[in-house]
Amino acid sequence: MVKMKKAIFGGSFDPPHIGHMEIIQQSLIILNIDELIVVPAFLNPFKSTCYAPGDLRLKWLKTMTEKMPKVTVSSYEIDQNCPVASIETVRHFKKDPGDTIYLIIGADNLRKLSQWKEYEALNAMVTWVVATRDTIEIPPGYLTLKIDHNISATQLRANMCEDYLDKSVAHDIITHYKEQ
Repeated sequence: MVKMKKAIFGGSFDPPHIGHMEIIQQSLIILNIDELIVVPAFLNPFKSTCYAPGDLRLKWLKTMTEKMPKVTVSSYEIDQNCPVASIETVRHFKKDPGDTIYLIIGADNLRKLSQWKEYEALNAMVTWVVATRDTIEIPPGYLTLKIDHNISATQLRANMCEDYLDKSVAHDIITHYKEQ
């Protein structure tokens, strides 16, 4: 079996925005990967709600990435219909023990990383890739993606601005969140 290099970028994507797109683009440039798998969560295990249903977030992400040949948007976590821990997602996509898996996270996740389900096992299975966020310091030992767009989905939901959304889905996203 051919050994693959894959990156997994999971998140709520509630809504997906240009910061997420920059992470995807930087990953494709910096990481030498065969595939980037974007995995919207049914519900983040550390959150109690999502503002847009999974099928809508999935549709938006597929539209945003449809012209990116190495990018796959997966419904795996949404299909589970419950919160899914990252280790379960990594196990699902790591088809061969020799596959290299990069797990892409935002720097804001670093402080809770040790609380993730089966953190030690997950840590042994992946190479961490951390996207910069705010002024959060990233410790040595992590691959880093320098992201210029400092956008929070929470802030974006509170003040919906088309400038921070991918043009292909901006109208749909703004319409959905204004109806909430």
